[in-house]
Amino acid sequence: MGTSYEGVLVVAGVEPVRAALARAEVTAIVAPVGVERTAILPCEGAHNVAEVDDLARYLSGTCGFSVLVHTLYDSDLLSLYVYRGGDCVHEYQSEMAYLGTSFEDEDGEMKVELGGVLYASDDESLPTGPCGADPEVFSAFGTGHVDHGQLGALLRCEGLDDEGACMYAQGLHWAVSEALNLQPAALTEAYRHADVSDYPGAVLVGPPRNELPAGAALL
Repeated sequence: MGTSYEGVLVVAGVEPVRAALARAEVTAIVAPVGVERTAILPCEGAHNVAEVDDLARYLSGTCGFSVLVHTLYDSDLLSLYVYRGGDCVHEYQSEMAYLGTSFEDEDGEMKVELGGVLYASDDESLPTGPCGADPEVFSAFGTGHVDHGQLGALLRCEGLDDEGACMYAQGLHWAVSEALNLQPAALTEAYRHADVSDYPGAVLVGPPRNELPAGAALL
């Protein structure tokens, strides 16, 4: 079974992010990953999934931060979502092939629904590969000089020297974080597997997971 996690990168320092989460009564680990760049490892709810969409809308809308949400699914799919003003304004998917829904139609033929379009399962026009791989969109979340050529190649899943990075989406996420001149560790871990002591300068917001009421959820 692969790795899955959800998290948030905020263009702000730890203290304003911590205060915003405390106001919303969110339980999370908050860790600095660069100058005025803060990672949020939100406590998961049902099925070990953190509801990062509502959290991103709150942080980017009510609080006015620039926000980058990341989700990793089963080591196969890296998804990045840029939020500004309470809305998702850009989406990246590392592999479109994992986004389709397969089903058998009334004639017994296998079809794939992707983005509201139906494809035969063997249709060569069925989208594959990355989408939304725009380095300029994501470079704003980095610090210092970000090499757009290197970042763009990574987002297109090119130029990954490490074999593990080629095979697993979390390796891609780690490499993208490094290309943004960020510290990847807090960005590539789930709250349920982390400890606040794992990350220098990190703080815990809200009660620990084992002290949350049954059924408690983010926002």
